[in-house]
Amino acid sequence: MASLSEKVIWIVGASGEIGAAIARHVAQAGALAVLSGRSVSKLQALCDQVREAGGSAECYPIDIRDRKNVDEVAAQIVARHGTIDGLVNTTSVSDFGPFMDLDDDAWLNVLNTKLVGYVRTMRAVLPVMTAKQSGVIINLSGRGGKQPTVTHLPGGCANAAVNLLGKGISDAFIGQGVRVNTLVPGPIESERLNEVLQTSSDMSARSLQTYSKPGKPDDVARVVVWLLSDDSSHVVGAMIPVDGGSTYTV
Repeated sequence: MASLSEKVIWIVGASGEIGAAIARHVAQAGALAVLSGRSVSKLQALCDQVREAGGSAECYPIDIRDRKNVDEVAAQIVARHGTIDGLVNTTSVSDFGPFMDLDDDAWLNVLNTKLVGYVRTMRAVLPVMTAKQSGVIINLSGRGGKQPTVTHLPGGCANAAVNLLGKGISDAFIGQGVRVNTLVPGPIESERLNEVLQTSSDMSARSLQTYSKPGKPDDVARVVVWLLSDDSSHVVGAMIPVDGGSTYTV
């Protein structure tokens, strides 16, 4: 396993199944897993789980729709630990449905939470990373950013924007010691996947096809740990699929 010894890694969206797996793997690799999300009970349970397994974890509830709250949490982490070595954005929003049934509020909620939420967290950590000329940011988007699911178009559009955003931020900050990459999971076993399947016969019949079967959260988490580590030091501005070959677009 790649080493993250003595690193401080902030995982935003840790209360989800993929975020929780990332937290466990990051802690196993030797880092302090700093966990943020909106569900206080889920965060605390995950913190306890990580610690019981011998890892280090702290919880900081957050609402990434609120810039002030995001900045305050980032400042608290830096005040306590002196740095943030890595940021993992893995927030998701469950707004699914036929196009004509999704109103403006649904679209704006997805974009404000996923796309602008990632903007807020990156904006909060970049000053400390550029000051020390070192840092790693990993944004999770999703296969829908390239291969749309008809009942998940708000999320797909947000993911497409996250893909572009990640490359743009990478280009802007590569000269300041910050590596930015985007991870693009395909279908991953989770409550979220079940919600998508329940709303889309198109996905269940066609676009869920893989060479084997849906992946597991651990499949994503292992790639995240590698991207956070020095083992991937020459991987910058990339979009990396973790989808079992299920994406059939270029």
